[in-house]
Order: sequence, then C-alpha cells, then structure tokens
Amino acid sequence: MEERKMIFPSVSKGLEVTAKGDAMLTEKEDWDKEADVVIVGYGGAGAVAAITAHDKGAVVLILEKQPEDTHCTNTKMSGGIFVNVNNVEKGIKYLQSLCQIERGVSWTDTDVIKAWAEYASQNREWIENLGGKPRFIGPFGEHQVEGAECMDICRYPGFGTGFAKFLERQVTHREIRIMYDSPAIRLITSLKGEVVGVRVETGEEERRHRVNIRARRAVIMTCGGFEFNEEMKLNYLKVYPTHFYGSPANTGDGHRMVMELGADLWHMNCCSARLVGKFPDFPIAFDFDHRGCNSVLHKVMGKAPSKPCGFFFVDRNGKRFTNENFKYHTLYYELTLFDSQRLIYPRVPCFWIFDQNRMDSGPLALQITGASGPVRLYRWSRDNSKEIERGWIIQAGSIRELAHKIGVDPDNLEQTARGYERYCAQGSDPEFDRQQQDLVPLIKPPFYGVKLLPGGPNTQGGPKRNHRAQVLNVNGDPIPRLYAAGEFGSIYGMLYPSAGSNLAECIAFGRIAGENAAKEDIIQ
Repeated sequence: MEERKMIFPSVSKGLEVTAKGDAMLTEKEDWDKEADVVIVGYGGAGAVAAITAHDKGAVVLILEKQPEDTHCTNTKMSGGIFVNVNNVEKGIKYLQSLCQIERGVSWTDTDVIKAWAEYASQNREWIENLGGKPRFIGPFGEHQVEGAECMDICRYPGFGTGFAKFLERQVTHREIRIMYDSPAIRLITSLKGEVVGVRVETGEEERRHRVNIRARRAVIMTCGGFEFNEEMKLNYLKVYPTHFYGSPANTGDGHRMVMELGADLWHMNCCSARLVGKFPDFPIAFDFDHRGCNSVLHKVMGKAPSKPCGFFFVDRNGKRFTNENFKYHTLYYELTLFDSQRLIYPRVPCFWIFDQNRMDSGPLALQITGASGPVRLYRWSRDNSKEIERGWIIQAGSIRELAHKIGVDPDNLEQTARGYERYCAQGSDPEFDRQQQDLVPLIKPPFYGVKLLPGGPNTQGGPKRNHRAQVLNVNGDPIPRLYAAGEFGSIYGMLYPSAGSNLAECIAFGRIAGENAAKEDIIQ
C-alpha cells in the first residue's frame, strides 16, 4: 500500500448582520447558502454533532477546510478507543478529583462535569443504536483517585479510521451536506450579538472566492486544537517545542474566530502529552512503543501482555530522570523542568536508549495511531532499517560511542547505563522505583538512541463552554447561538482522565451541542 498524500495545512435576504473585518454585511446583501445548523470542522465531534442535530429535525451543513481526497482528522489518526462511563456518580467524582485544585478552584465547572458523565455513560449505547459494534475492553482509569473504576474502555473495529468511516456512513445516509476545501474565516453576528452565519473561502484553486453561509439556528465549532500552529504553542503551552501526531489541519483557526467575538479561553496550557519522535524531514510526530509491548497500550487494546524489552530515557546530560513505566498522558509535565542557570530545559530533548532486542521486536512507531497508523501517511519499516538510513535512529557499537553520536556526556551515559544494569540485576530501582518486571537489561549490541520531544495527539485548550456546550464570553455569559465540542476547548484540564477520553468527549459533547443547537428558534 502506498503512503497517502496530505495537503498541509437557496438564499434569503433582509437580516441585518455584522462581523469584524471583511465579514461585514448589510441588510441589503444576500446569503450564498443556508442551513439550520452550520458545523465548522468534520472530525469525530463534528460528525456526531451533525448526526444528532439532523436526527432532532435540523437541516445541517458541514464546513471542512481540507479537500475531500486528503481529508484526515485526529479521529482517523486515533486508536479508535473511547470511554463509556459505567456509573454516572462515580464518573462525576473521578473527573472532579482530577479537576479540583483546592476548595473553590477547579479546572472545570461541576455542571460541565455532570453533563460529561451523563452523556459519556451513553456513548456505547449511542453507537450501538446506530448499528456500530464497539468492543468492550475493560475498566481503566489512568489515575488512582476516587471513581477511577468508572472508566470502561471500548475500541471500535478498524481503530480510528474504522470509527471515522462508521460516522461518515451515518452522515452520508442522512444526506447531510458537506463543503470540503472550504475553511471558515469568520463568524458573522447580528447587531444583537447572535452568531448567525459563517464566512467561508471555497471554490476551485483558480477560482477561490468567499461566501456567506447563514445559520438559521446556530453554529457549532468542532475544529480541533492548535497542534500545528507554532506561535500558539510557543505562547500557550508549558514548554517549547511540543510536537503532535494528529492532523496537520489543526492550526487554531477557530480560536481566532471565537476570540474576535470575546470568547473566554480555558485549558490553553494543557495537552495529553508524553514523549514523541519528531524528525526534520517529516511534518508529523510519531508515537512510540518503547517496550515493544507497551503495558498501557496492551491493556487498552485488549492484548495479552508479553515480556518488555530493555530501555531507559536520559536527559541532555546523559542521566535518567523518570520512571520509564510512565503514566501515558502526564509524563509531559515532567519535561517542563527549567534550568535557570543554563537557561535551558534539560529534558528537551531527551533520548531513548535501547539495544538490538528492541529493534528485533518490531517497528518502533506505533501502528495504531498517528501517521504510521491505519491512515498510512507514513509506512514505518518493520525492521526499522529505513529509519536508520534516514538518521532517525542512531546506531553505535558501544554506549560510549552512542553518547558521542547523540551529543550527551559519554561518562554520564556510561555511568547511567551501569547503574541501570545494576538495578536490573538486583530487581529494584532505588532512584525512580521502576517496577521489577519492567527492569530488563540492555544485553545485545549494537545500541541505539532516538531523540524524543514533548508531544502527543492534541492540545486541549480553546473556548470555555458550559454544560449545554454553549461557548462563553469573558463575562461568563453564553455567546448566543454559538456551540463547541471535541478538542476545540476540551473540558479536560491538566490531568487527562484515561485512554479514550478524547473520543469520549467528542461523542458526548458532540451530542450535547447537536441537541441544543437544533432546539434554537429559527432566526426570522
């Protein structure tokens, strides 16, 4: 199979409307197209919102910035894993435990958490009612706090691409209109401050033009995060660089549009991130399976565990800095340590050190998510040989030689390697408390190193929303007729709840947004 290519990044009159910049309209101008509910962004949340709004009686139009033949979303690039909350009260307790910092200070409002728990408890049922057949894996709350057992993990056949195709079939069956290659530019508001439409750029390459789309009831923003906007990442995330393996179409366009209307923002410094590989000659990061059988991934994918391979991480000084059997979605925060004397982040980049046993156990990059997953934007070689040739994997005959090649202190790396081997032999890790079963020595040369950077699937930040999925302004009031769902202002704060939580939110808040948008009165 060849690797896929990707490109990066009836009318009515008489409504008096206005918008900032070049989206100004007057009462004498016409709308080019219209629908009851206009959805900006055709990923998982957008598809769920479209299906829901349609089934509630609304006429729906989806706007998607990517061309149809290269349409690739975070949902398609995911593992197709989602959470179904098995107990609403425990779900509320669990997310409250993760969000509350101290009394009266929380990442997320309680009414939003309650709405998430209620709707996420129906995620699996909603899919099954549409004819989908997700597989139940088991309970897996990533953090051991009250309510963690409520997080049932389910996986859709065919991973993220399988789930995306399922949703697309539902959209097609309902004959919901989609405008591909049509990025939204601005939201159009009435003189009352209601969002009444969207200005869009569309048309063939030689004949690009702008059109005004009327939303008779509401606009739903489901346009993802800002994973591929370097300026936004620099200004909002905790450490730079941070790289992502989701869709390169996620460049923060929607953030600018809602900020123009005075939207409040939340969770802008949060992301479900860990260590990824990002190489200069490929635009998307890679998610790695460090053990050849990552314990977290094996659990959520429903596979039997097998013996892990030996490896450890070192910082720019050639020293270990963490328990490598890390929590999959929170290691990111350990990487933000700053050295105020040298004015550097000593853990950015860091390095993954391993031996031939890991090379022999399969591709370093995960085959279920990201560019090397089923979307096949990149086909990682089974024996990793192509990536050695590209310089992504550094090979050496000894640990000292490897240190020279990756640019860390040779004495430090040799000392670190000897210490790690000693911990493996004694079956305990007094430095970082790595579990005994995970202490596997590096015994088979040659040795290898891969540069790692902070990153993951997506950012979390965006416009703040309430329990009805309405976008809130800086005064805490809903912006009339404007809704949001998915990773465009995710409800999750610093601590990402569990594998599958992104899709869980897409399914839950996609339905909430679709239901409430369809209930809005038609603008006369």
